[in-house]
Amino acid sequence: MHSLAKACLLATLCFTSARAQGVDPDAGVLTPAAVQAAVETLRHDPNLSPDKTVRSLHWAGSQKPEEPPKDAPPWIVSLFQFLASSGSLVMWVAGAIGFAVAAVWVYRLLKSGQSAPRVAAGQGVSRVQDLDINPNSLPADVGAAALSLLEAGRTREALSLLYRGSLSRVVHRFAVAVGESFTEGEALRAVGQRLDQPRVQYFAALVALWQRVVYAAEAAAPESVAVLCREFAPTFDGAQGL
Repeated sequence: MHSLAKACLLATLCFTSARAQGVDPDAGVLTPAAVQAAVETLRHDPNLSPDKTVRSLHWAGSQKPEEPPKDAPPWIVSLFQFLASSGSLVMWVAGAIGFAVAAVWVYRLLKSGQSAPRVAAGQGVSRVQDLDINPNSLPADVGAAALSLLEAGRTREALSLLYRGSLSRVVHRFAVAVGESFTEGEALRAVGQRLDQPRVQYFAALVALWQRVVYAAEAAAPESVAVLCREFAPTFDGAQGL
């Protein structure tokens, strides 16, 4: 039945085409040339074309990567193919790298804001930088000895004795964790974390005056040094209160 239907359809189409080509169907049997002409006519008919153009909408951001030029090197073609198939992977890798960089930056920021290096309490050092803070190397009354040096015009030596004595007291009497390599600022932070406010204030005033004399080469007012000399014993040799 299907073969008969196809034959009828073909005959009809050929008859129609023959009329379109000016061939009289009643003139006789159709020639192969007439059949071929009919087939070519049908082939170019837009209503019977097997190819159709379909239009569709899509998001502008979802476009695929452009195809590389025809004459592009093989590695360029491979790169485009990789980007087309691994776009999401590349984004994940970029995000991971960005997160790692941010984590390192935060870690360094927090580390830079940390306090002085920690030293275990009870480790009484005998030297800080080039200063001997062993209690046996100091006079029994540090304040009185420093005042004598001040009155003799030896202001720098008086301040040095007060600073050595203060470091010795905070380390060996009050168990403040001060390391051998601590600077004045690091020692001050360690004292601030351990001692009470009056002792911290005395030590801060002494450190500030000591730095101006030693590093800035300023001349210290004798009255300021004399106050520190007189306040040494009440601050560090009195009752131990924290």
